[in-house]
Amino acid sequence: MKDAPLSIGPRLKGMLLVFFCVWGSLLNQLYAQKKGETSYFKVSDVKYSQKAKDARFNSLDIYMPRKGSNSPVIIWIHGGVWTFGDKSDVDNKPEYFTSRGYVFISINHRLSPDARFPAHVQDVADAIVWIHNNLPHYSGDPSKIFLMGYASGAHLAALVSLNEHLLREAGGSQNIVKGVVLLDGVGFDMVSTMPDAVSKVREWCIDTFGDSPDNWADASPVTYVKPGVAAPPHLIIYAGTKSPTEKDAVLLAKKLTEAGIKNKVMNYSKKSNLSINKELGKDDDKVAEDILVFLHECLR
Repeated sequence: MKDAPLSIGPRLKGMLLVFFCVWGSLLNQLYAQKKGETSYFKVSDVKYSQKAKDARFNSLDIYMPRKGSNSPVIIWIHGGVWTFGDKSDVDNKPEYFTSRGYVFISINHRLSPDARFPAHVQDVADAIVWIHNNLPHYSGDPSKIFLMGYASGAHLAALVSLNEHLLREAGGSQNIVKGVVLLDGVGFDMVSTMPDAVSKVREWCIDTFGDSPDNWADASPVTYVKPGVAAPPHLIIYAGTKSPTEKDAVLLAKKLTEAGIKNKVMNYSKKSNLSINKELGKDDDKVAEDILVFLHECLR
């Protein structure tokens, strides 16, 4: 006797249809979540110091790769001519660098005109030392710390890496930093650039450093470039051609070379001061690729 063909009633058909619809919907949601997932875990508003009246100026954001541990670390210092800007101004950078195995940390510092020099760079030094001392809690390797700053942030990165007193006064030392990336930096030699600065830039600088040439010298990274200084390698990047940042980059590189400090200058003529920062870490961004090469060389 042949088996009778299997018969599915209308009710069972309806239940199976609902099941497959729900399951398909869940799969789509899971796929969409995975597709849009970042390569990092983020810890926000971590306090590194208590010098600022407003706690947010002494805070930082940590982006940790989802995979790996004891990762190399990039400390990002935002731009804004020392008077504005925020640690949230990171665009594509956290995703780009964490997906390549780096912990990415963006820091705030006090701003002018409320803060005057050297408050900004003291905050940066405090942040570096705090990060160095606490990295094991955030998947980072304290022996593989890099600084990266844009515009005025590049000035602060250069200053804290070349003036050996700053990190020492914060409780650390210059050998904490393994390499420095300066992205279209300004203010490397204020004594020579301030007299020719356009009115608005001059106003910002005076709000930050005062109007004394002695203060300008104290705030200039080139002042501290001397033979025997234990400074890390520097990658000096500038955008466009015949710009103020080109003059600063070439001058700083010359001083570093004369002092026997390893450095490299790279120009991206098709980039602007804004695009070189905004586009950093986008798909096929040559600047980010070259920065990675520099970081890898420093890690050898």
